[in-house]
Amino acid sequence: MSKFKIDNRTLALLHAQVNLSETFNHTLRSAPRREALAFRLKVERNKTDTHFTVELGSERHTLTLTNSKKMHLKLADFIEEIANGPVDPATPPDSLPIPHASRRYGAFEVEHKQQVFELVRTGGAIKLDLGFEQPINLAIHRNKTRTGITTIMSIGVKSPRTKCFTVYGTDIELYGMVAESINHLAAAATPAAHAA
Repeated sequence: MSKFKIDNRTLALLHAQVNLSETFNHTLRSAPRREALAFRLKVERNKTDTHFTVELGSERHTLTLTNSKKMHLKLADFIEEIANGPVDPATPPDSLPIPHASRRYGAFEVEHKQQVFELVRTGGAIKLDLGFEQPINLAIHRNKTRTGITTIMSIGVKSPRTKCFTVYGTDIELYGMVAESINHLAAAATPAAHAA
């Protein structure tokens, strides 16, 4: 069975369309073979909730959600579930995709902070998994002549976002500057439809 996914462009469109009362046409694509699956979305917005009707071929599915900032993410999960059918109970839970409404981007956790601080103290390179499709690659070189570091960090492959800088100070000051730069890079890499 092919797995259809809502891409970032369609997710951004859904983010805007959940606030309108209108009918919209969209296309889902499967990852490996790029099969297309067209569907129609009818949105009926009220003061407190929004009623959605998803028409996929001859099927018609409805969903009513309370108005919220993350409503488009729940709608995206609902549409993907319709397109892909029910989940096989034999599928291991860790191989299931994370629902859009539960995804966290740029989560700079305590373990990441400890790894980065150790890297600032000693130098080296690591890959930080902050919930994006690609990890943040971080390389730090310790300067010998003065207390400082040269940092290179990037995320992405085809057209990566990169940062490169040299800073001086104590290890704590250096860590603070690197952590701030990681947060800026993570904010820039977060898909627009998830940044709320």
